[in-house]
Amino acid sequence: MTDNLMSMPSGRTDNSRTARQQVVSLARRIGLSGDSDTAKNLTLRTEKRLQDWQEQRQANLESVLRQAIPLAGSTVSNKELDPDWQFQFCQMAEQIHNDKMQKLWAQILTTELSLPGSFSLRTLDTLKSMTQREAMQFARVVSLSTQIGQDPSRKVITGYRREAGFGGFSSAKQESLNLSGQGLPYSAILTLRDLGLLFATELETGPLAAKQPLLLRCQTHNMRFSPKSGRLRLRYYRFTQVGDELGQLITDAANEEYCQALTKLLLDDFITA
Repeated sequence: MTDNLMSMPSGRTDNSRTARQQVVSLARRIGLSGDSDTAKNLTLRTEKRLQDWQEQRQANLESVLRQAIPLAGSTVSNKELDPDWQFQFCQMAEQIHNDKMQKLWAQILTTELSLPGSFSLRTLDTLKSMTQREAMQFARVVSLSTQIGQDPSRKVITGYRREAGFGGFSSAKQESLNLSGQGLPYSAILTLRDLGLLFATELETGPLAAKQPLLLRCQTHNMRFSPKSGRLRLRYYRFTQVGDELGQLITDAANEEYCQALTKLLLDDFITA
């Protein structure tokens, strides 16, 4: 074990090291070395590892709080932060190591302080379990999300369905968007479903009122369409409550390419209002 741990090169980055080199690096970080075979050394290594982890947890929590201070506004709230929520928040935040994820936790804290009840403990637990890659996938789906009419829940419109009418003279049809072309492959949708951020099945609206303006709010971009008939239904993936709560953290502008693709798709059976 001595040769393995002491002779491995350490000048490469994590991205360029082999799996074996990364295992050796992890072993070094927990104190494992060539003289690690006595009971005394085992006790010392255990104590050192636990101390290092406790210090890292404290550093993680402090980093979140430092980033929260400049984000906090001067709005006065009539409600105090729930003690149980505060305790659970700190317990989870101290486990967050990634800088970008720590910033999200800082945003959650400042939002909850100004508007208590914005984030449930279930939402915190979901965010804690997310990797940075999963967070990026979620940010992508938020950029494609739409709020239909006055409904505040987020949806990713995937297309629409037209029912047959006029005794069969007007045929039924179904039109779909290529979400993979918008950077959201089906594998990402499955991942977000498993995380509890999207509902498991694709849904659709009820029949839309003919010639009645329909507002589609895509982040900061508003679009208005009027159905040409009353036989049209929009199809979509809907965000869960947890997904809607976390969606508040994403302030990116709407995906213009997606908005243009959606507009082009709808214009066969809708008119711009």
